[in-house]
Amino acid sequence: MKAQESRIAVQVVDYPTEPPLEAWDLQLDHLDMYVEEVMEELQAVRWAEKGGAPNHCTIQAKSSRHNWGGSGTFSEIVMQVSTGTVGGVGATAIAAAIKIAYERLRDRSQGESWSTIPSADEAARLARSRLHLHYGAESDKLSVTSSEVDADAQRYELEFSHADGRQFGATVGAIDGIPSCTRVWMRGAMPR
Repeated sequence: MKAQESRIAVQVVDYPTEPPLEAWDLQLDHLDMYVEEVMEELQAVRWAEKGGAPNHCTIQAKSSRHNWGGSGTFSEIVMQVSTGTVGGVGATAIAAAIKIAYERLRDRSQGESWSTIPSADEAARLARSRLHLHYGAESDKLSVTSSEVDADAQRYELEFSHADGRQFGATVGAIDGIPSCTRVWMRGAMPR
């Protein structure tokens, strides 16, 4: 199925049962690819470390069709990829591979979730929803502790504190030229 709306996420993990070190989310409209093709495109992320063995990974996909009044299709593809055996070097290579894969996917879509930089409130709302999705952090218990906007780069850098003491970060907007991307992490996972 080629979906009208697609959410693609890559979670960088040390181990599948642990929270991600960071998660990258990409929302696209009218992606001119079948779900299986998107999954194949993401395989490049697992081979990010040159000259070595592929990183461990899992890829899950869900598709749905809505025919209640208006109709539409939606796909969600989530990849978990390990940081590999070389630690920080592996995570850096994975981040670079994610950027390349997301650029290619964006080039195959007819639209983005937003065409201009979102408002500060919308950026915080989107970051909260992704922190809930990837870390189980209740959105209403996340307080913004820092918010900076780079209008030229079209992105927000946000920091959050959760009522349970956890600290989170988020980048919402263009990440090195990848519009519509949201990247979240828990404090201690170094941003790139």
